[in-house]
Amino acid sequence: MASRAHPVRRPAELGSSGAPLSALNNIDLLEELLELASAPSRKETVLKLTRRPPETAAAETPLLALFCFADGDCYPPLELLDEGTAARVRELSAADEFGGKAGRLELLRPAAGPRRLLLVGLGERDDLTVERLHEAVVGIVGRVEKLGLKTFSAAPPPLGDGADFAAHHLGLAAGLATFRFDRYRSAEQRERPRVEELSVLGNPELDAALHRAAIVARAQNFARELVSEPVNVLTPVEFARRVAERAAEVGLQVEVHDAAWIRRQGMELIWAVARGAAEEPRFVVLRHHGADGDKPALGLVGKGVMFDSGGYNLKGSGMELMKGDMGGSAAVVGAMLAAAELELPVDVLAVVPAVVNAVDGNAYKPSDVIKSFAGPSVEIGNTDAEGRLTLADGLCWAREQGAERLLDICTLTGASMVALGVRVGALLTNDELLRDKLLGGVERTGELFWELPLFEHYAERLESDIAEIKSTGGKPAGTISAAKFLERFAGDTPWAHLDIAGKEFTDKPYGPYRKGATGFGVRTLVELLESL
Repeated sequence: MASRAHPVRRPAELGSSGAPLSALNNIDLLEELLELASAPSRKETVLKLTRRPPETAAAETPLLALFCFADGDCYPPLELLDEGTAARVRELSAADEFGGKAGRLELLRPAAGPRRLLLVGLGERDDLTVERLHEAVVGIVGRVEKLGLKTFSAAPPPLGDGADFAAHHLGLAAGLATFRFDRYRSAEQRERPRVEELSVLGNPELDAALHRAAIVARAQNFARELVSEPVNVLTPVEFARRVAERAAEVGLQVEVHDAAWIRRQGMELIWAVARGAAEEPRFVVLRHHGADGDKPALGLVGKGVMFDSGGYNLKGSGMELMKGDMGGSAAVVGAMLAAAELELPVDVLAVVPAVVNAVDGNAYKPSDVIKSFAGPSVEIGNTDAEGRLTLADGLCWAREQGAERLLDICTLTGASMVALGVRVGALLTNDELLRDKLLGGVERTGELFWELPLFEHYAERLESDIAEIKSTGGKPAGTISAAKFLERFAGDTPWAHLDIAGKEFTDKPYGPYRKGATGFGVRTLVELLESL
């Protein structure tokens, strides 16, 4: 198969750019957004991050979390405590039952100072990572909740390249650890004690880091909320509504396009996936203008399959998790919200084709041949490989809008989980700059990625006997062949592909997460946008 990409094709009757929602001849859709603009903002519980001087706050807090290393060093320093309490902490730090071991917690009631003192083991100093600090903070939040307290204090331990980095991750982890998705549970369950404030002990130099932490945590939690919703609630239309509402709050430019617009554009790959569902598709566009460039520095494309039945290649067990097949779109939305609130000096375009992959008499079928937005005809090998079809049209549209670089993020292949498990995402790219920035951000974000190759011979598996390209290449190297398919539609534009399948949910705690949706990818994208 030739590696050359076709030029982007546009139907002759269209202008030079797609019309935003306000210009569509779709009265119902326009009225939806006008109604949305006047609706009150959705209420949410957000952890409050404050900073206080260590000398006074340590004595006034209802609970002080004291981070302890195995060598006996503690943060904040023991000098802030009364002598009796400090002696007891030294005794426990030397004892085997605590000893500053990672994951260990010990609750004390000092005679003076804070009403409660929670010793938090971090293990060996050289072993402290972002993920280990996150896990320690989750332990603190859980204990504070059990005690029925609404606030606690902590000082950032030494991590990374400065106190601001540690403070950021202390605040970020607390914000993520307090996330709950309980709107469909009983009133009693929803009223369980909830941590509302973390007071970080430190100097004013930490304020910017805490501000960033609060914004990123709020954005990632919004992504987790989207992933958690069932598809009977979060249809493509409802997804577009919620995203438009939140985007308007932070100043992002929003466009929402309907099925008729998708068809007029010639996005037949998106339409093929959507047409078997009762739920109408939407094409959601977000723009952040933080620089003076005439083109977006980056075009983000998120897989937005609100539910994936597999189509005619029907899935078997585990289909209930397919409400999370829009984890890539949630990550893109979260990152764009954060970029706007952080006022990042970069121009970014984000695209989400939002669909449901279902089965009826109109659904697309294996062996169908479908024209893409860019031009190449695609032979459908498997209707459960639907995400790459929507991404292909989305990438081409973002490319047409002039994006200097492209990045797609998606819950795409089970093969990536086989290769890397459920905590590490796959990175495939043709661009050295994107590779360096994405892999260089791993230690700073705590989100793990590993690069897989894009050797040209993998494209041979996508050769079709009747079309220009086949959508699937079989089981061998499934993650790579999926990326090779998308590479065809990225064309000559520098591009990166993040496969985060299996990372959108976790069934057991790790890092800053308890069981449930993670919002994986938000922090990676924010870090990337800050570095461009």
